[in-house]
Amino acid sequence: MESVIPLFKSHYSIGRSILTLGRADSSKPNGPDSIIDIAAEGSLKEVFIVDDGMGGFLQASINLDEVGIAFHFGIRLVVCDDMEKKDEESLNTGSKIVILCKTYKGYEQLIKIYSLAAKEGFYYRPRIDYKNLKKLWSKDLCLMIPFYDSFLHHNVSSYSICVPKFSFTEPVFSLEDNNLPFDYLIKEKVLNFVKDKYETVNTQSIYYKDKKDFKSYLTFRCINNRSTLNRPNLEHMCSDTFSFENWKEQNGTI
Repeated sequence: MESVIPLFKSHYSIGRSILTLGRADSSKPNGPDSIIDIAAEGSLKEVFIVDDGMGGFLQASINLDEVGIAFHFGIRLVVCDDMEKKDEESLNTGSKIVILCKTYKGYEQLIKIYSLAAKEGFYYRPRIDYKNLKKLWSKDLCLMIPFYDSFLHHNVSSYSICVPKFSFTEPVFSLEDNNLPFDYLIKEKVLNFVKDKYETVNTQSIYYKDKKDFKSYLTFRCINNRSTLNRPNLEHMCSDTFSFENWKEQNGTI
């Protein structure tokens, strides 16, 4: 069985995760769980954190270093056809990418990319386009196409017109299985697109520790979305598998 890489998201991705970056032993009963504690308890040798911004990097780096766990950081960002266009049509060209830094130089480039997206490209949220991404790209970065909200996902599930431009790098494509109704459709699209061209990697997005935490997570998401548990109006919310517990089951560690 191929290994599955756990991709954690922290509370620095506002409204997206109930996991913190608190120091080791900071998790409390009936309180939020720390990614550092989860990693230590799970005997992980390395941790991948993919957030929606740069804010958590320093805290994660310091606290993971204290417990001797290697740290890999990336951001999830919207890429569009032209970030200078700020209208309804431009929204239909947007999809998510993940940019991981391999080295400290990569981290510095990641700051430049995110700063440009958050300032000049901002339209409801930070955005970059392929033209500017290519200019700022470096061999110290890795481009990953996430399983959810990618150009393939949007093109198959909506009226989006997302056209990727990978001339400057060879992306890695993420594969996930969270028992969602459309997972098989996305997986089929991914495998057809990457055939004989790009690498795939099995991943598990993690927003909470255990499956029993799903209701707490959903409540948290509803509060941020100004919706209710009866009608959350949230995508990907019919499965309790976005947990570290599910990752352990997939890897046969429990």
